[in-house]
This record gives sequence, structure tokens and C-alpha cells, in this order.
Amino acid sequence: MQIDIKHPHDSIFKNVFDDIDNTKDLLKAYLPTDLVREIDFETMKHAPTEKRDMDANKTHFDLSVECLVGKTKSRIYILFEHKSYQEKQTLMQTLRYCLVLWENELRNGEDNLTPVIPFIFYHGKSPSKFHNNFSDYFKVEDWLKKYLLSFEMVIFDTTKIKDSEIRERMNHNAFVMISLLLMKNIFGDIDKWKSVIKSIIELDDDRKIMLFEYIAIKKDLTEDEFNDIIIDLKGDKEMPSLAEIWMERGEKRGEKGGEKIGEIRGEIRGIYNGIKRGLILKFKQLGESLFLMTQKIEDIEKLQKIQDALLVINDADEFKRFIQKQQ
Repeated sequence: MQIDIKHPHDSIFKNVFDDIDNTKDLLKAYLPTDLVREIDFETMKHAPTEKRDMDANKTHFDLSVECLVGKTKSRIYILFEHKSYQEKQTLMQTLRYCLVLWENELRNGEDNLTPVIPFIFYHGKSPSKFHNNFSDYFKVEDWLKKYLLSFEMVIFDTTKIKDSEIRERMNHNAFVMISLLLMKNIFGDIDKWKSVIKSIIELDDDRKIMLFEYIAIKKDLTEDEFNDIIIDLKGDKEMPSLAEIWMERGEKRGEKGGEKIGEIRGEIRGIYNGIKRGLILKFKQLGESLFLMTQKIEDIEKLQKIQDALLVINDADEFKRFIQKQQ
């Protein structure tokens, strides 16, 4: 288990749910009850996450599973779309993924298409505003709705779920429970996720290291800062073994984790410096205030988009709106 320093949110999601038992436990806890009742979870397995569309372009899914349902044992797909930030195109992306799956079936000579249930897994800073039904994209009178494309999404939004509910529903799977709590609270201040660290300490080394890497990368913590938190929670006696596992001696990729943390920190600083210089050169005094807005953003991809925008956006107000979209 490793955390990709450029895509830490995607990494933790895939590290947790690449294990089919973890995926099953999540779905049993958070799918609608009518689906849970009809799914044969013994038949559930991961499906390929890479398909080619009709133009031979590759499409990658975050996660996909297939299983049998109902008395007739019909096959269905559950297609996961993982998001750590708001994106208006999420349902459109999901529809595109469905189309790619169905195109592949038609090319393979299938007479009947396999039903696809979209599952949106969201753990952002603020509550999601995704439409539950694709037809909600259209603002029309009720009489017209029956002619529109319409299908329901399952939306799992950690911001709308209490910590206590996650603990109760997932108490039989400590790793999934802890991971969900961490993803839910990672954007908050230390008090939001400090108690989660106490639970991480009890996990096996491989999972412990992965979750520690995720925290250190997303919160930009130094080794000393991180060690202080753990000492505060567990005492000095626990610290040598944790430091040995995670950073100091490099056992179980701990040293590699330390290198990654330094790499991500340096890359972010470099992007910040480039953005600051470009904004001040382009917008003078306004550039300083625009730069302060960017410091609320931690995601490298979003920072790179802002850096690239310096080449094409010449109006300060337009640039301000662009930064706000990335927050």
C-alpha cells in the first residue's frame, strides 16, 4: 500500500477498496436496503477499470464491481466515482462511463446490456450538491420529464454522515471505519482527526504506514510535528517503534514515505513561488491578494491549473473567479 504524492485522495480510496471485502462492507452499510437485500454478495468481484470507447480511446474508472442480483441472478455493475471536491460534470462523467461499458458489450455481441448502478463516493470540504437523478440536470415542466434520460445515483457523502454513524455501521471492519473517518475529517483542524490517529496506531504496519503517509502529505506535517502528536496520544514508549517503522529506519517503506513527504512539500512550495511571482508581475498590487487566495488550496493539480492560467487570463477579476472555482 502506497500513497501517490500527487493524488493522495485517490490513492487512499483505491488502497482501501481494492480489497473486495472492504468494498462489500461499504456497500452493505450504505447501499439502499432494497439493493442490499437483492445482491448476492458472494458473487461480487472487482471488474476491469479500463475500457476502450468506440474511438479506441482508453477510459479509466475509479472502481467497478460486478455481481448477481434477484431471483433470476441477473448481472449488474456498481460503478464508483470518487470525488474529494465539487465538480458539476460528475454525473456527466458517470454517464460517459456507463456508455463505454455498454459500447463494449455491444461490440462483443451482447443482446442485452448490463444494468449499471452509479455510486458517488464524496469526501470534500463542504456538503456535495450533486443531483440524485440525471433528469435533475433539466429544469423543465413535469409533463416533459418522462421523455428525459432518468436514472438514480447512490451518493455517499461523508460530510452528511456523523462520525458516530460510521463507527456504528463499520465497527466490524476497523480499517474501513478508520479510513472513512480520516477521509471525512482530513480537511478539518487537528482536533477533527487527532482521535483517528489513536485508532490508526492499533492497525498492522502496512495499513498504518499508508494512513500516516496520507495524513503527513495532506497536512504538510514535519516528522517532529507528527511524532509529537503520537507521543501525546500514546506516550514515549510507543514512539521508537513507530518512528522506526515509518521514517527513521525505512522498514515497510517508512523511509520512502519520508522522502515522499519532502518531495510533495518541495513541489508545492515551488508551484506557490511560481504563482506568486506571476501574479505580482501581471497584476501588481492585486497580485498579492490573489496569491493569498491560492494559499487555501492544497491540491497540486489545482495549483498547476492556476499556474497554467497565468498564460491565458489577463483580467484580475476573471483570475479571481478562476481561483475561487479551484477552492
